[in-house]
Amino acid sequence: MFTRKTSLIIPTKNRSDQIIALLKKLILLNLKFNEIIVIDSSNIIHSQKIKNECRKNNFYYYRTKASTAYQRNFGLGKAKNNTFIMFMDDDVILLDDTFIKMDQCIKKYKHIDSIGGFGFNQIEDTKYSFLENLKKSKLVKNFEIYPSAPGKIAKSGWHSKIMNLKNDTVGDWVFTTMCIYKFADIRGLKFDETFGQYSYLEDLDFSLNLLRSNKKILLSSKSKFKHPSNIDRSSFKFGVFEIVNRYKIIKKHKLSKKLFYIASSLRFFMSLLKSISLNKKYFLRSLGNIYGFFLLK
Repeated sequence: MFTRKTSLIIPTKNRSDQIIALLKKLILLNLKFNEIIVIDSSNIIHSQKIKNECRKNNFYYYRTKASTAYQRNFGLGKAKNNTFIMFMDDDVILLDDTFIKMDQCIKKYKHIDSIGGFGFNQIEDTKYSFLENLKKSKLVKNFEIYPSAPGKIAKSGWHSKIMNLKNDTVGDWVFTTMCIYKFADIRGLKFDETFGQYSYLEDLDFSLNLLRSNKKILLSSKSKFKHPSNIDRSSFKFGVFEIVNRYKIIKKHKLSKKLFYIASSLRFFMSLLKSISLNKKYFLRSLGNIYGFFLLK
């Protein structure tokens, strides 16, 4: 299996129960990675539990400052020169055949030079909102405000989800929740550590760096996993990062500022409407959006 030629990097913070459960699942599935590297920024109570579990199973354990981007970069610096580098969040839920299906996918597509990495398929119950339906309209598609196909990046800097895929898809980006890169294709690339401690959109920025070298991501529809503990996206802080970090991407990768403002304004009004009709917490996200606009330079 591809895992024997893979360095697996898992950043974690104060979620000892989740990552220990994940590590035990990897062992239960009899997955033989070349190395498993845990980069921990937990407090002393959680870190001691995680450290003990890693030592018991001969996994590499490092404790660093708290920053998802920094932790991933630290892991890259410690990784061996393997064929693949894999990133995984500490709280994903694997299916029994998640890695079997990915192994089949890699064997099918790995010889295509334009494929620089592989993405998994997050399975989740979704309810289509007004914004999701708007993304599929002809007006939005023609002006490339929001992409409708999965795993794509529009000129506005906004990206489409990778979720509930029906078929294998070639995408522009992949989330670091669970993904695999050909090590040779990302050698020299780093995650942007200016994106904050949570590092929102650092995976989008990383993918765009890879895209510059004409490398795409193969998104595997059959390699499924679940991630029920998604972050709270209704806070003021998230509203700020949503605007500021995406604008960094616009400037860095020379995308359309005009389309960014159009798409971001639509996102702001959707959050505002959601706060009025459904969830008042989204009002804080809307306020964060406004503050984020004032921070742009």
